[in-house]
Amino acid sequence: MNTETKTAIVTGATRGVGRAIALALAANGYELWITARSQDGLMALKAELEGVSNIEHHFHALDFSEQNQVLSYTNILTVLVDKIDVLVNNAGIYIPDQLLDEESALEKHMQVNFYAAYTITQAMLPAFEEQKGGHIFNICSVVNKQPRAEAASYTISKFALYGYHQVLLKTLKPHQVKVTALLPSSINTSSWDGMDAPKDEFVQPEDIADVILAAIAMKPGTVMNEIELQSINPDF
Repeated sequence: MNTETKTAIVTGATRGVGRAIALALAANGYELWITARSQDGLMALKAELEGVSNIEHHFHALDFSEQNQVLSYTNILTVLVDKIDVLVNNAGIYIPDQLLDEESALEKHMQVNFYAAYTITQAMLPAFEEQKGGHIFNICSVVNKQPRAEAASYTISKFALYGYHQVLLKTLKPHQVKVTALLPSSINTSSWDGMDAPKDEFVQPEDIADVILAAIAMKPGTVMNEIELQSINPDF
């Protein structure tokens, strides 16, 4: 690894927000460690990144709902990544459900939206602590401010991630490691394909990527604790 090249880990990076963040970081000279479920999606992103960066990036297919796969990936990271500048916990799922439903999607939501981020971050904390620097981004949600009964499991899992973010923030400040939570409302991603929705009035993935770059560029003494991004459409 070229020690002069900045390194970033981005989870769930082949579509939507993760893809936009990966492309933005690559364009700014970062060596990327990228994960997603789809091997085809990873290869498609690899081809895109080759158009904006001549740095060798690293791609791993894994299912974030499977804890053993997440643990295997952390073993790879702790062995091969000796310095980390940016970690973006973006991988997530959204399955509508309610507390009164007979079948809950809570376990899967918790594994993907919280435990995967927790496991990867905890594995990298010794590196962050030792290097006295770096930036962790947790992609939370507007539901952390506006809980949704029709998305019960999703809301609960994002609250877990948001709580972890708050503890991380206080834990890592003395070590000069920055921690930022992003709380977007409806985002223009492929999840809305085929639906009658005003996607042009949603938060755009590229805007989230731009906000991350802006947060990284802040002076060493300044940290954005959290950033809420609202859709201009009041119904979303």
